[in-house]
Amino acid sequence: MFSTVTQNPEATKQVGKNLGQNLFPGSIVALTGELGSGKTTLVQGIGEGLRIKSLIKSPSFVIINEYNGPLPLYHFDLYRLNNAEEILSLGYEEYFYEKRGVVVIEWAKKIKDFLPKEYLEINLKIVNLSKRKISGQAYGASYREVMKKMEKLFCSC
Repeated sequence: MFSTVTQNPEATKQVGKNLGQNLFPGSIVALTGELGSGKTTLVQGIGEGLRIKSLIKSPSFVIINEYNGPLPLYHFDLYRLNNAEEILSLGYEEYFYEKRGVVVIEWAKKIKDFLPKEYLEINLKIVNLSKRKISGQAYGASYREVMKKMEKLFCSC
């Protein structure tokens, strides 16, 4: 597990960038945190770390945005979904089990029952207007290696 406090959005994006540089094909990152906690900012950083050239924005209305890069990014935003039927209609299985990019899910608690056994959970908490506490928990051996690298870079445990 890692934990750090960022002082501004740029620092939150930097945490995401470092995370993106350590992800691997088939990675699933489940983001939790209240509205305005920096989830999309973190995803923008992950995209930078994956060398995605496109502008990354919240897919709130389309639910899933796909970004091409050396390792594609599949960005889910489940904020507007209300029930399991809506989640099932997304075709999430294709992204979780068949695509070879990185899946990042905002509002991941809504899909927790559908996540595979191995994934990375990142929680963002608002400390104050600009500060965010970011903590990560690994589920699975591959993700524990990612967490070890993040601990070395950012841990303020």
